[in-house]
Amino acid sequence: MIPECLSRALLRATLALGLVFLTEGATEAAYKAPPNPEATEKGDYWLGQEVYKEICFSCHGLKGDGKGPSWKSSRPRPQVFISPYMKRMTDEYIFAIVKFGKMNVLKEQTNGYKFKLSKPTAMPSFGEVLEDAQIRKLIQWEKGFTTGKQANDPEMKEIFEAACVQCHGKAGLGNGERPVGSQDPSKLFVSEIQPPPMNYTLKEQMERFDEEFLFWLIKLGRIDVTEQKKFDFMKAYGHVLSDQEIWGVVRYVREVFINGKPRMKK
Repeated sequence: MIPECLSRALLRATLALGLVFLTEGATEAAYKAPPNPEATEKGDYWLGQEVYKEICFSCHGLKGDGKGPSWKSSRPRPQVFISPYMKRMTDEYIFAIVKFGKMNVLKEQTNGYKFKLSKPTAMPSFGEVLEDAQIRKLIQWEKGFTTGKQANDPEMKEIFEAACVQCHGKAGLGNGERPVGSQDPSKLFVSEIQPPPMNYTLKEQMERFDEEFLFWLIKLGRIDVTEQKKFDFMKAYGHVLSDQEIWGVVRYVREVFINGKPRMKK
């Protein structure tokens, strides 16, 4: 039986305080589903290809599989662009991440850059409501979504439903109420909070995270796990690349890896 100090009511009360910024920023987006980012025409594909193969491939790989020459030195591992997970990510978020860096985007330190289709959202901390042993147990239980072997653990199920479902969905598919909003969760949707909540059933995504990272992520939240524990994150390239070059990279990544439709060479 779940301890009284970790009752569903307490978890929800904590979430209401800790995640209030989500609802404030995502309210407008919830009234209208964002347009499908596949329709973007922004950025020059060939310029993006040039920049990607010069700079981005070292982490994300020439195949967009997140396994470039330096991928093993990064914790967590670099983003996997060929994953279905990327279908839920907006182009404006990818652009901002490259230009300003992930932490600046999540902390809303983007020099006035405004998001129109979504709300940048950092994974919150749960260290004040979950004990360390429970966090580690929850990680193993969540991994059951990836392996297809869900353990029968009423305590973890209750904690997950109270603290995680609103973002990650009941089946761990990343299709909770917060990212889906007014869209149909059974269909392809663009997440209204960015980055999109993790879909635990995607093996190629879950392999990016070791257990130590997942533990501290749940305990401290995405911003503090980076700043306090020195885990890696996407750095800013706005001082190296122009907006035109960054949009080119966004388009190249969208067409080649996310949509799987590379162009023939000129």
